[in-house]
Amino acid sequence: MFFVSDMFVDKHAGGAELTSEAIIQASYCDVKKIESTAVTIELLEENKDEYWIFGNFSMVQQSALIYAATHLKYSILEYDYKYCKYRSPEKHVFFEKECDCHVQHCGKVISVFFAKAKSLWFMSEKQKEYYENIFPFLKNQNSFVLSSVFDTDTLDFIGGLETNKNNKWLIVHTGSWIKGTQKGIDYAQKHDLEYFLAENLSYKNMLEALASSKGLIFLPLGKDTCPRLVIEAKLLDCELVINEKVQHATEEWFDSKESAYEYLERRPQFFWNEIRKEELKCAGS
Repeated sequence: MFFVSDMFVDKHAGGAELTSEAIIQASYCDVKKIESTAVTIELLEENKDEYWIFGNFSMVQQSALIYAATHLKYSILEYDYKYCKYRSPEKHVFFEKECDCHVQHCGKVISVFFAKAKSLWFMSEKQKEYYENIFPFLKNQNSFVLSSVFDTDTLDFIGGLETNKNNKWLIVHTGSWIKGTQKGIDYAQKHDLEYFLAENLSYKNMLEALASSKGLIFLPLGKDTCPRLVIEAKLLDCELVINEKVQHATEEWFDSKESAYEYLERRPQFFWNEIRKEELKCAGS
């Protein structure tokens, strides 16, 4: 089996990469990692009898996506909004006043690539609903909500941290427009909250910082499909100041720390059970 991603955790430990790694670790078979820059029509043709999983694939040429749609057996993990050239309709509108990517060539290629997948995996119910609104034919697609995925070691590490809280609110300092760092700072200052800007921390150090923080302020400017940071904060007993752009926040499993743990523990196996079903269907056809 092949797993395509723009980057893996050895190069960038972002939310998508951590979820992809947790999925790969839980696999029932050997998984070969392929960076999206290495995906060519020749590579796809040589391995067209294998099952493919596409995570972030923004570096894959459109011609290769079209080849995949017509020749491969594959599933897609959609972490953001890749039909849009900014991967965020709000960011597109902010910089160019409008986003009509869904009717442009790029958006149409992505929609075909999605339509031909054996299964589609979204990060939240609201992300899935958004895609089905702009591409109504996807309502007939074999699709699931997966959410962010955590490996057992990470959940154990989080569960083992002592939550000795100080009076500071954590705000992640990042250059990503989507994450809304300045909006978080403005909120803290307006409400006279003591805050800590977390920057360039290792993953475990970030978790430790959350464990000692009173709460998390996270006010993204664009739709954030299922930010791990917010989940981690919930698991570490942080108070949350978030907005409607955090797309998983209203889902039932996120109501409590206990329900979140129970839900997250089951996600890797849920994913692979469904992939195995699709693989067996393909083998029998």
